[in-house]
Amino acid sequence: MTFETKPTGRQAVEEALLAATIEMVVAKGLNVSVREIAANAGVNHGLVHTYFGSKQGLIDAALDQIGRRSASQLRCDGYPRPDLANLDHGLLAKALARFGLDMGDRPDPLPSHPVFVSWKAALGRDNPDLDAEGVDEKVALAASLALGWAMYHEFVCAALDIDDVARKSLEERVCDLVAELGGIPG
Repeated sequence: MTFETKPTGRQAVEEALLAATIEMVVAKGLNVSVREIAANAGVNHGLVHTYFGSKQGLIDAALDQIGRRSASQLRCDGYPRPDLANLDHGLLAKALARFGLDMGDRPDPLPSHPVFVSWKAALGRDNPDLDAEGVDEKVALAASLALGWAMYHEFVCAALDIDDVARKSLEERVCDLVAELGGIPG
């Protein structure tokens, strides 16, 4: 991420630290140091404590930002875009996976993730015959496919020698399946 110009001002520094945190957690996991994050953001490591209180405060703020960025992509009817997990080269999906794997005893961020909350509410509203378990099943199936594709499609396509044209076609099919499995209206 390394910035060409050093971020100045509270907002620019916070944004740089959050972006660097997400990028570094995806690359190295939660064991990344505050100094590494700050260096990647182009700021002094003491600013992590000044603006976020601690490394954990920065991690929590990064998780919140992932939620906000994802929620900003929700459709006006409350459903996610079928390609949401793959936006930004799957960065948000990869970050959520990495946070989830590395958090240990901390609560999983997914059940309260704004996309899941909104998606479940929209499904329940539009499908009154579907009980809570049915709603959860639809979201679980579709989200697993979407997140799995976002995280592993490059590896799988390379291993199977699938070219970019065929990969793009597969990506469209995955989005169609996510919409179908997740009850996302066209």
